[in-house]
Order: sequence, then C-alpha cells, then structure tokens
Amino acid sequence: MDVDVLVVGAGPVGLVAAGQLGRLGVRTLLVEPRREVVPHPRARSINVRTNEIFRAWGIEDEIRSACLPVEWGEQMVFTRTLAGEEIGRVPMRTQGTRDGIEYSPCAWLLSSQDRLEPILADHAARQSSVEQWWGRELVGLEQASAAAGPAAAVTAVTATVRAAEGGSERVVRARWVIGADGASSFVRKAIGVRMVGRHGLGALVNTQFYADLGPWTDHRPAALYWTTAPAANVFQKIDPHGRWLCQISPDAAKGDPRDLAPDQAADWIRRSVGVEDLEVRVVDTIPWSVSCTVAEHFRVGRVFLAGDAAHQLPPSGGFGMNTGVQDVHDLAWKLAGVTQGWASERLLDTYMAERAPIAEWNSQRSLDNGRAVAHIRRMAEGARPDLHGDAGLPLVRRYTNFVGMDLGLAYEAGALVPDGSAAPVVEDPVVDYVPVARPGHRSPHHWFRRAGRPTSSLDLFDARFVLLAGPGGGPWRRAAAGVAAPLEVMVVGEDLEDLEGPSGTWAEVYGVERDGAVLVRPDGMVGARFRHGGADLTGRFASALAKIVGPERASGAGRISGDTPPGGR
Repeated sequence: MDVDVLVVGAGPVGLVAAGQLGRLGVRTLLVEPRREVVPHPRARSINVRTNEIFRAWGIEDEIRSACLPVEWGEQMVFTRTLAGEEIGRVPMRTQGTRDGIEYSPCAWLLSSQDRLEPILADHAARQSSVEQWWGRELVGLEQASAAAGPAAAVTAVTATVRAAEGGSERVVRARWVIGADGASSFVRKAIGVRMVGRHGLGALVNTQFYADLGPWTDHRPAALYWTTAPAANVFQKIDPHGRWLCQISPDAAKGDPRDLAPDQAADWIRRSVGVEDLEVRVVDTIPWSVSCTVAEHFRVGRVFLAGDAAHQLPPSGGFGMNTGVQDVHDLAWKLAGVTQGWASERLLDTYMAERAPIAEWNSQRSLDNGRAVAHIRRMAEGARPDLHGDAGLPLVRRYTNFVGMDLGLAYEAGALVPDGSAAPVVEDPVVDYVPVARPGHRSPHHWFRRAGRPTSSLDLFDARFVLLAGPGGGPWRRAAAGVAAPLEVMVVGEDLEDLEGPSGTWAEVYGVERDGAVLVRPDGMVGARFRHGGADLTGRFASALAKIVGPERASGAGRISGDTPPGGR
C-alpha cells in the first residue's frame, strides 16, 4: 500500500494530524494498536488556541457538548478534605476575554480524552483521503534512499504494520511519517532520537471512579479540588454523571504505585473526601511518571515526531495535549504543500525551527507551574494558610492565568518573513497577551461581517493562505494572481465589512495602513505583513511567498478568491 503520509498513533495528536491532512486532500493512513479509543480520561484541558482549530473544522459545538459547562473551569478550590474545612478558592483566568476585550470567539474547555477522541476519529473518517487502521501496530520502520552514501537523499519510508495479537503483517510505503505514538514512541526509537531533560520528577496514580460528590462540589464548581488530608490529592470532575478522576500520590500507595489495588484506592478516596461510608466504584488505576523532556530532533529524514513522542510536559496547566495538537496543525499544511507540489521540501525544515522552541517554553513553564503547585499546597497545609498573600499571589496568578502562554505563542524563525517590528513588551508572557499581526504570531481575532453574518477573522483560515487587504485592494488581487499555493485574497470593504471593536478597526488591530495587507498561513499564523501598498506589489508579494514556500514553488497557476483546495472549505 502506498500513501503520502503515515500517521502512527491515534491519540488526540495523531487524530488531529489525520483530520487536518484529510481536510487538505493528502492521502493519509492512520495506524493504532488499540481497537478503540482510550477508556481513561487522561488529558482534560482544551485550551483556547486548540479550540480555535476545532472551530475552523466546524466541530466546536460538538466538542463543547462533550465538555463540562464553562463554569467548572473558573476556579480552583483548596480544602482539608472535600467535605471538610475549605481553605480558599482561587479564580482562574483562562478564557479568551479579558477586561471587556475579546481575544478569541472560543472558550477554554474541560473535557476528557475518552470523550474527545471519538469526535476527532469521526472527523478524520469523514475525510475521503484518510484511512484508519485500528488494532494494528507498527513493528518496522526503514527509510530508503535512491543512492548509497551518507549524502544520499531519503526517497521513501517502508513501514511494517502487524495486526494486533500476532496477526498478519502488511507493508506500507509512505512519502512521510508522523510519529504521534506517545512517550514510549516506537517511531522515535526507530529513528534513534534521544529525549533531553528531566525524567522521573514524580509518580502519580490516576484513579478513575464513580461517586456522588455533588453535595461538596455542585455549589462551588471548579476545575480542580485540592485536598490536604490525609495527604495531597486532587479531584477532577470528568462528566455530569458522577465520573471523577483522583490523582493519588505514591505516599498513598505505600509502595510501588503500580501495586495500588482498586480497594486501596477507594479507601484513600473516602478518607480524602472525609466520608467513611461513601459509595465509590473504582474503574481503573493508571500509574505514571512526570517528565519534562524535549526530543533532540523533531525530524530525521522523512520521519517527524509530534506530541508526547517529541516532548513530555508536566501536567500542571494542561499544555501537553494542546502543544501536540498545535505541532501537527503546523506540520500538516507544510506536508500538503510538498506532496501537492506547491511548496519546496525546504519548507519542512521549518517544522522544528518553529515547534521546538514552543515545546521548550511550554515544558519549562509547565515545570514552573508544578513548583508553584507544590508551594501553594505547602501554604494550604499550614496552620494559617493565606493563598492570596504576598508569598502566594504571584504563584497563584501564574498557575491559574495563562492567556499569554495560550494565545501569545510566536515563531521567531521559520516559514515567515520578518518585517522589522519588535514583539510586544508584556509584564509576564505567561499571563499577559497583546494581539499583534507581527509575522510569526497567531493572527489576531477581529470581527467582520461576511455575506451578512458576523465572522471572526479566525474563521477565514483553514486550508489555504489568505491575503487580507485593505479597502481598494484590487492591486493586491493582481499582485497575488498566478501563485502556485492555494490562496484567497479577501479585501476589507468588498469581501468583508469591517466591524470596529474595542481594539479599533481591522487596520489598527493588524498594524497596517488602509492600503496594506497581511498574508496569513493556512494554520492561522501570520506569514508576512505589508504595512502599506505602493509600488511593485507583485514583486513584494512574490518575494515574500517565495521565502515561505520556496522560490521554485512560488509561481504558477494559483487558486484565487473562492477556488477551494482539496478538502478545504
């Protein structure tokens, strides 16, 4: 079997990779040794930026229906036991609206991986160019070259896929492979990539259980309930049907966490709730180790790493899954460009240039969050805890307020054309966010009216480049004509009606003059900004696009204003 891209692993990252490649019309095969989605809650946090991707796919409402109501993500609660003394509550500011300014039309949501995965798998299944093989695992991976020698170019990847439980084998030839197969990645080991960082930072036992905790939680909905007695625990509501997750520390297990029996876990939960006769039904217990590591390389030849295969983040803040989803959102359009012939293979070199610094940043900030949690908990366990005092406030603020870390991600190098502007100066890049259309940054949210309906600027970006031009954008239409890359030119005042908001007009938000334009990549990141019009627009635009997709691919028959690429909207 021959495919363009083989995706290994059907967790959220692999499913998003397959879904996005399918939307772009890329022949994709997804393989996963499990026969069904993971039955454990695992990842819960869907941050604003990830939800913006789902909005672009048209599945935001479906995902929201599988999530807890938004109010369950508005605070954290600290107690001695869940039914006992309340120590304090800490508000969370994770949403995309602050001080009356809307930074995103999307919400930060709480769900669970076992409820998210079926939606993502169904979306991938609806893409005609995607095939999914569940119950089959990758057992061999070899990169082939057309000539011998160390400088020989790798031309294909041969993968051996075996049916689960010792079944038959099949050989798959792929132009490219994405390893999204988790922390113990077979793909990463097969290409000899090492993880760098800190392993074994802690051990926890995720315990999934059913119990009626409503009497102690319904009046104070929270993302996390931290308890201090009999020892440190955290309770997390999974769904409205009495399903919960409790993270039990090794001290509770009194030995190897892997040996914690369900009845021991149930007893520990009862004591942490503070109700000895509480009815608890433990579904499963999964021990795991906390690490803070990033792969030395995100690409070897024609094989790429993403998600936990490329970086393992401490859980504090919930950025592990989200970083991985955004990895493949970055990679998919680049693979589409190369396989479809409108981008040079050198575009693929920008994947690590863009994503590795983000993984490093997010891993270190998540590690900081973990330290903050430990400090906050020590304060909570004290005789006179003051979570909002001078000693705790900065830590609390950073741990529960990370809009800057969510929406302020930026690439300083990669598939972009710097315009000489400096990044916004903020007091704390974790907490603070300033919308900016500087190349390498997420395109700011701004409301337009399109075909009579309110439309976020973010709704314009999905399967193609978009050139947003100011009024009188005819010259920009002509300048962009004939490019090879899938492109749509949208002129404010013609295709879009500008709706001035608290941050100003479209031109003010994007930092251009009325005759300027901004080139936004298919993943919603700004590729180039032209502050004003003027002479030689054709040459300026062609030069910018060539720096992004490759000079040998920047001209040719293009798709302009309404010609939809395969799989696109």
